[in-house]
Amino acid sequence: MQGKIYFAGVLALLCGVAQAAPAPAPALAARLADFDGWVARRMAMQRIPGVTVGFSQGDVEWVKGYGYADLENRVPAMASSSYRLASVTKPMTAVAVLQLVEQGKVDLDAPVQTYVPYFPVKPFPVTVRQLLGHLGGIDAYRNSQAEQHFKEHKDTRQSLAVFEQFDLIAEPGTRFRYTSYGYNLLGAVIEGASGESYGGYMRRHVWGPLGMDATVMDDPDAVIAHRVRGYRLDGQALKNSEFVDISSRFSAGGTRASVPDMLAFGRGIHAGKILSPASVAAMVQPMATRAGRLTDYGMGWEILPTGGRYAIAHGGQQPETVTYLYSFPSRKLTIAVAANLERVNPQGFVQRLFEVVTGEAWQLKTYIADAGAQRAYQVALGLFEEGRAHAERTHEPYAGAAATRAAFTQINLQALAPDAQAARPYIEAARHPAGGRVFLTAGASMAEALRASGADLHQYSRGGALAFARDYIVLSQGATAGTMPRFDPAFEHAIVALAASWDRTAAIAWQAAPASASISALDSQLRAAFRGQRAYPDFVPELLELAQASAVRGETDTALAAGRLAVALYPLSDGAHALQGLTLLRAGKTEPALAALRVSLARDPLGAASPAALNQEAYRLKGCGAVTQGMAVLQAAVSLHPRDANLHDSLAEFYVGQGLRPQAVEAYRQALQLDPRYPGAVGARAAIIRLGGETKALAP
Repeated sequence: MQGKIYFAGVLALLCGVAQAAPAPAPALAARLADFDGWVARRMAMQRIPGVTVGFSQGDVEWVKGYGYADLENRVPAMASSSYRLASVTKPMTAVAVLQLVEQGKVDLDAPVQTYVPYFPVKPFPVTVRQLLGHLGGIDAYRNSQAEQHFKEHKDTRQSLAVFEQFDLIAEPGTRFRYTSYGYNLLGAVIEGASGESYGGYMRRHVWGPLGMDATVMDDPDAVIAHRVRGYRLDGQALKNSEFVDISSRFSAGGTRASVPDMLAFGRGIHAGKILSPASVAAMVQPMATRAGRLTDYGMGWEILPTGGRYAIAHGGQQPETVTYLYSFPSRKLTIAVAANLERVNPQGFVQRLFEVVTGEAWQLKTYIADAGAQRAYQVALGLFEEGRAHAERTHEPYAGAAATRAAFTQINLQALAPDAQAARPYIEAARHPAGGRVFLTAGASMAEALRASGADLHQYSRGGALAFARDYIVLSQGATAGTMPRFDPAFEHAIVALAASWDRTAAIAWQAAPASASISALDSQLRAAFRGQRAYPDFVPELLELAQASAVRGETDTALAAGRLAVALYPLSDGAHALQGLTLLRAGKTEPALAALRVSLARDPLGAASPAALNQEAYRLKGCGAVTQGMAVLQAAVSLHPRDANLHDSLAEFYVGQGLRPQAVEAYRQALQLDPRYPGAVGARAAIIRLGGETKALAP
């Protein structure tokens, strides 16, 4: 099938290949046809030259390419297009390590020098298991200007030499630090334990057995079939990506593959083709720091309940590419996407395709208009996310009766205590080992009780946390006294009331508003629908996307109207106030923008106006070519969080990109003065010297 979309003033080709038999059922095929239009709009909004996306479930596989793999030569993106995988390589490396564990060639708890004797010994032993979970204390890039722009080919020994003299950033096991260098070290472990090169081992034992014939080590000199050309945004102009030889990231992100191969990998994992069930189970268990905090990362996979579903995932980005691989093992469903524009977020394609395939919302977004009931919803959400995901993963109970009753008691006494302020840290810790994993313990028992009563747990993809908690409450209220754990009566009353309100509003759908006049109509419609309700759909993400798209088109008034509507509908939402602040900031209204961001911060210090969130937004803008606006976000972030070293470091990087050397030096100095040992400190000192400054007074 071929269609047409316009973007960047160029006619882009919509071309695809449906793969594998049997074909999708007619109803699904019709939804996939509608998906084409969504993709075209998304690509135009984000200015993506080419993307390939697909899914496999059971015997059905569907993959399609959109736009161009090569703009200059008008080569269409196809199912067979070969993209750099970037960090989607990491779960493949983890599989190889676990294969060697099964063969008795690797001990997960052995020091890495057992297999890589030339790697320098550190003050603390670094084990293979810790490297798999990014808990080994290995640092990430310290001098990005050098380490992320290598032009020459590097072998394994040379790749490790880049970071082998770095000091550990923490005692292994105490701090999660996502790092490609740790996975490079795992590539060396594979070579040392197997006696084969990394690429050779992967071809013979991972890629080959799974039929991943298009997966290869990326090599600029090799002739690779269907190689995709990568692009970046420079301001508003699309340009070719900088040439970077990624051989130095070999086992962390040095591969290239097609989307069908990505799907084959996900399918092979949950089919148990190349690992034993015990190894798969170990790989998909989230690790925890020594202090008992979950990292939401297992061995090569991100692991986090998604809408109460059991899911594993990994994303990747580097010059020329962004990728995402998402798998729902119990559903035998894998979704993959790859695009050839740097820094764009590909997860939206995964989410939308999931909704098309399953008919379920990716995430039910619920707003609680009653401030006094928000804590009850947070508890219900924690129980739902952890409990239903466990039930989807296995029919085995998580804990015995005594532990389950103890979890209910703790939730009643601490999470639902009269003092809301005191309860907050307990709720935040309740999903972690440090908090006894009480949400998982209680939530899993709730899911099992509902399933035993005849409830279909899939229905909660539409009813969400409120329906899940309400149905358990009703079930427990009707049970013989003492046979089922019960919640505090005030919590039960609040959840039943919220669920009733949600039942009345959940079906209200978002209607896209392309112009300010329709935003006005949307305002009237939603105010009427939500008036007097305690729980209703949270459309802040949709309003944010509308504001961003309007800003890109230069429709400032529309973007500002979206921000005002967000605050009017969702006054208790940190995200709504952050959205208003960011739209005001982009419109040059700095003082009211800061005021809105301060309100957001007061609503949730770890939310949409946190240092991490604002830093991410700045880099999103930079990736979209809006560098000046991204710099304004960082300047506002530094004003709100003056003692955050990383924000000063990011601002310095933006200044460097704009040629503002004195400002960059000063920002780097501020970062080092605040924290001489923050993760980017070594790179900051190198940057100051490179920019002509002095660092003697800033030594750690």
